[in-house]
Amino acid sequence: MASPRNPSQRIRGQEVNIIFTQDGDVLDTLTDIKNFTFDAELEIKKEGYLGEKTDRPDEVYNGASGSFEMHLHRSRWFVIQQAMIARAKRETPDVVFNITAVLAFPDGSTPTATFPDVNWGKQSTNISSRIDYVSVKCEFACIDFTVQGA
Repeated sequence: MASPRNPSQRIRGQEVNIIFTQDGDVLDTLTDIKNFTFDAELEIKKEGYLGEKTDRPDEVYNGASGSFEMHLHRSRWFVIQQAMIARAKRETPDVVFNITAVLAFPDGSTPTATFPDVNWGKQSTNISSRIDYVSVKCEFACIDFTVQGA
């Protein structure tokens, strides 16, 4: 008898929830996520030494970064964006933004990737045509990220 969960199936975006928080409160405005990307910022360093035929490689971990694109469905996004800008200007330096990605795999495992105290980069708003949805693309970075339950 076949298992109700097929472990050979791959995870799709419909099985991933992205949760944004500001000072511990869920930001319900940031829900219409089109895509989400994150990177473990590993860098290869190479150094060549006299008398050796090849460079010696080494790696450095530079934290995590990522981006996401979303559609807007409430004007509250602009309030959140102003809070991001105010923190960057050091007007409200204690505000903390976190991002959590919960991935529900077909085998039943649900690892959670947490990006604590993210810093915000470029935020582009795109209004491309009369019939297209308004979208916002945001970049972020943080010192480190963790994955629990993998």
